[in-house]
Amino acid sequence: MPSIDQRFYELHKKSATVSQKSEELFPDGVTHDSRKISPFRIYMDHGLGPRKWDIDGNEYIDYRTGHGSMILGQAHPAIVNAVSKQVSKGTHLSSSTELEVKWGDLVTKLVPSAQKLRFVNSGTEAVMMAFRMVRAYSGKTNIIKFHNAFHGWADGPFVAAEGDNNQNGITKSTRDTITVLPYDISKVEDALNKDNIAAVIFQGNQVMDPNFIKQLRELTLNTNTILIFDEVVSGFRWSNGGMQELYNVIPDVTTMAKILAGGLPGGCVAGRADIIDTIAPNKIRHPGTFNANPVSAAAGATALEILINENICETADKRALQLKEGLNELFSKLEINATAYGVSSIVHVLFGSDQECDINYGPNPNLDENGYSKDIVNLLHRSFINEGLWGNPLSFILSATHTKDDIEITLQKYKNVLLNLRDEVSI
Repeated sequence: MPSIDQRFYELHKKSATVSQKSEELFPDGVTHDSRKISPFRIYMDHGLGPRKWDIDGNEYIDYRTGHGSMILGQAHPAIVNAVSKQVSKGTHLSSSTELEVKWGDLVTKLVPSAQKLRFVNSGTEAVMMAFRMVRAYSGKTNIIKFHNAFHGWADGPFVAAEGDNNQNGITKSTRDTITVLPYDISKVEDALNKDNIAAVIFQGNQVMDPNFIKQLRELTLNTNTILIFDEVVSGFRWSNGGMQELYNVIPDVTTMAKILAGGLPGGCVAGRADIIDTIAPNKIRHPGTFNANPVSAAAGATALEILINENICETADKRALQLKEGLNELFSKLEINATAYGVSSIVHVLFGSDQECDINYGPNPNLDENGYSKDIVNLLHRSFINEGLWGNPLSFILSATHTKDDIEITLQKYKNVLLNLRDEVSI
């Protein structure tokens, strides 16, 4: 029987060739850090619903779902129709459009905190604008974020994210504007006693006990501090109204992207009208060639209408629960030290850890612990791909198009992934 790596090469010969060319064109051979796969990248050709096919013709059950933006699955017919129709009318009309008004109105109907909003082009841009808004509004400089929280790749938001270091071009002056804290409400309270804090930002898809999130809201209200929820991932996924609706905790400002634009580029900053209105003459100027472009607006408005009219989040949540329960049963049967956990339609896996792990809210977020080495995780990933599963074997992002049968097939494939891994390393 071929090894995991031998099979990886045999299944992906065309991808291996294209990957060699990519090394000449792109830094590190990729156009997004998380698409880096060792020893070479895999190149996709097309997708439909919960499935994708690569350029070698291999079929996959998709658990990356457009980095979380495709809760409706690949090539949803209503999105395809809306985008095709708009492309035939024009991709950029250099003006306001009725579509952007429709899109924005749907956001305000769905998201509890959204009194007003401003469209941007990505989650990174949304957080950049949120930071500028809260500083302009408050007259203060410093922003509290949490250790390892990811809020996009812009300088300030990226401080203390996973992968941040002192060699990546972020200046000391920028770092000095960010206060990084553990998930400890007493530490937040101490920091808010200072008078230079403009806002606190919380990553909405950080799965943890909602009591912390509620305490964070109470504390920021008591200290008259702006609270930002980064709902780029959790928005329209934790519920139609995001994490804030699920837990009934309403922030002052919310950043969104991904599902917001129906799988196309697009983001927004929404929240209290008085804060959003800092975009004004003699305050914040905000151009942006593709802000609320009609193609993204058509896709986004169509996606949000589908969320309103169909049980999209509920369906995806049920399939995630089926996967989570099935994985935990599998780990038990194979006597593997691992736990599947997660909220809503994202399922995480923690291997080889002695941490206690709640099946909903996961391990202690202050502890960066996974019992498997990077080499073993990379081998696990290649085995995962070989079995026709796409994404991260430690984190599954589901869509509403995944079926009960897809989950059962996935569990059998994941069993094969683990058995193949066990043949080569000790797990």
